[in-house]
Formats: sequence, C-alpha cells, structure tokens
Amino acid sequence: MPLKRSLLGLALISLGAQAADAPPDLETLYRLLQAQQRQLQQQQEEIATLRQQLDRLQPANSRKPRVKLSTKKGFVIKDRKTGSSLRLGGRVHIDQAFFHQDETSLGNGAKLRRARLFAAGGIGHDWRFKSEIEFGENGKVGPRNVWLAFRGWKPLKLTLGHFQEPFSLEGMTSSNAITFMERALPFAFTPDYHIGAAAAIHGERWTAAGGVFGDTLQNHNDNVDQGWGGAARVTFAPWTGQDHFLHLGLSGDYRQPDSQRRVRFRSRPESYVTNKRLVDTRTIARVDDTFKGVLEGAIGYGPLSLQGEYFQTWVKRRGQKTLNFSGWYAYGSWLLTGETRPYRPKSGNFGRINPRRRWGAWELGMRYSALDLSDSDVRGGRERNLTVGLNWYLFPNLRFMANYILADASPNRDGLNEHPRIFQLRGQVDF
Repeated sequence: MPLKRSLLGLALISLGAQAADAPPDLETLYRLLQAQQRQLQQQQEEIATLRQQLDRLQPANSRKPRVKLSTKKGFVIKDRKTGSSLRLGGRVHIDQAFFHQDETSLGNGAKLRRARLFAAGGIGHDWRFKSEIEFGENGKVGPRNVWLAFRGWKPLKLTLGHFQEPFSLEGMTSSNAITFMERALPFAFTPDYHIGAAAAIHGERWTAAGGVFGDTLQNHNDNVDQGWGGAARVTFAPWTGQDHFLHLGLSGDYRQPDSQRRVRFRSRPESYVTNKRLVDTRTIARVDDTFKGVLEGAIGYGPLSLQGEYFQTWVKRRGQKTLNFSGWYAYGSWLLTGETRPYRPKSGNFGRINPRRRWGAWELGMRYSALDLSDSDVRGGRERNLTVGLNWYLFPNLRFMANYILADASPNRDGLNEHPRIFQLRGQVDF
C-alpha cells in the first residue's frame, strides 16, 4: 500500500538521521513498522464500521414520514402506507334579504342558510366514507351525506347510504359552486337526499350513474310504509379543454310515494330567507307514482358561459287524470376577471372558481326561470323570475354574493297576480 511505503520511507529517513550517532537496529525498526501497521489497520476497520452505520441511517432519515398532515382541503390526516385518511371540513352560508312585497308578506331578515360539518376519508386504498350533518337549514339538525363507497374497480364506484340522487346539472353541482344564491324555480321537482344504493362510472368525456332509493332519513314515519324510487343520469362532453366546454345531459327519476299516496310541489321565490311560497300545488292525493325528466345543457368559452335545463314531471293518480307540470331556466355568466368556469367532464358538473388575481375574481350573471304548477284540477300557480347576480371570489373557498330578483307570480297559488322584488346578500366559506 502507498501508505505503508510512505511510513517505511519516513522510518528509514529517521534512522538515517540517527546513523551518525548510533548503528542501525533492524529489530527495533521491524517492531516499529509492525506497530504502525496494526494501528493503521485498526483505524481502517473503525472507518468501515462508521460507513456501515451511516449507510443504515441515511435511508431512514431521507424517507417521508408515514403520516401526512395537510390543511389544503380542510384538515387532512393520511397514512402513506395503508392509504387510509381522515378529512374534517364544513361550510357556512349566511344570507340577508330585503323584500319589496306585494300580496304575500315575505318578511325581511337574515338566515343561516347552511351550516355543515363533515368527516370524510378513506379506509385503505379502495373504500371511501363521508358523514355530514346540517345545522342551518330551517333550524333543523339532520344528516346530509352519510355514505360508504367502494372504488376498487375503477372507474366504477359503488355507493351505499344517504346521499343525493343523480339528477340535474345544477342539482349535482355543489352549493359552494353554483352561480346564484339559490337554484332556479324548477328545482321544486328535484329529488331529495334519500337512503339508497347507486353505481357510477365515467370516461374522459362521459358519465353514467343510477341507483335505487328509499325515503329520506328526516321524513321517516314508523306508521307508514316508505316510498321507493330509482334515478339515472348520463352526461357527455364532446368539447372540453382548459378554457372551453360543452355539456349535454339527460336525467330521470321514478318514484312511488309512501303508503299515504301523497305528493306536493312548491317553490320559494329563489330566496331562502322567506318560508313563503308563491306557487304551491298543496297536497295531491291518491298518487300511484311520479316520473321526472330533465334535459341539461351548458357551453362555455373563456370567461363566458351559458347554462340551461328543462324539467317535466308527470303525476299518475288513481282514478283521475295524470298531471303534467313543467319548468325551465337559462342563464349566462361572465367572469369579468378572465377566469373560466371549471367544468369537470368526469363528474358532469362544475367546480369552484379559482381567482387568478390577489384581489379575487368577479362574476356577473343573469338568469330567467319559469315554473308551471297548474294542470287540470290542481291550480298551483305559475311563476317567472328574472335574476341578476354579482359574485366576488376572494379565494376559491370564500365568496360574497348579491342577487336582485324580479318575481312574477301570475297567478300565484291563490289565483292572485303579484310581483315582489327581492334584494339579497350572502357571505359563504367552506373548509
């Protein structure tokens, strides 16, 4: 080894320097070289041991921690190894409304429109769950989304529990992301959250979902047999991209009512601060079944978008004429700050707007909606509303809204013509 030769050279030089004073002692030189060799070998062994220890410690220090904590979408805890996770979140929507009243007293005031808390997450890599409680709507505490889903056969998803039936574009878009404070008048026809089982599948540009459902948890009555029904929805997006979309969809819902054989359709004037309805069929008795259908459409390019849906409802009665009710809405949206409404082709709905600027995004919208609840001997009234809305998105999960509504109920549920005007505001946050 070079080091050994160097040590030998140094020893010889040292001995050469001593040669002037004493004769060379070869035995002493040999013992010195052996001692230095043993010392060098011991040092090399210690270095090798330290390197092995470092090699064992380095991968452990460089690995990511098993448990990941995040606050990007609520409070999220995730186990990287098993895939299990837990997310805590919620939403709060607070409304204030001012009514210029006509025949019906609507009542100015404020309301906690929605206050929800939820726990959601995954069990392993294939199972998902959610448990959501509503505290704000009508002052009642009750379940909203309470379900368990299996996603091990992607892209197929199977869901069991209490959740919303697949029906309507606006109905399947979260209330955190809809353009106006309230959904349009024809949502008097949309099915509620029900207990059921559903299957959903999607491709890059299409979705299909269907399920069988019982009653809602909040309306269960032990003295009557629950109703049941089925719902299905298909969507297709032939033209989609980062700044454009075209959505086409079709939804249907069949339902047999509970053993009391009664149904009712009514609608607020697109404001939830009031509990009054200008149009209302009141209770329709001796109902065998109902069928509801809706045609969906939406198109957008850059900051501009259009959306509309047409609803039709048939009520089959025992020994009486089948009733036919209808409604529709259409609206335009313009994002003044240049964003595009985020369409999601794999779920057939819209997500939240993500502002591009520090001071947020601004959106202007205008909607016309109509609802006809009069047919044959049922005179529920007809209503048409024109709504102008302005939204300010400070962040994707924080926005302020203002809506001005010109309502026209001609006639209303009592046969009178009235034209109330409504100005309402909302502050909302979700986490």
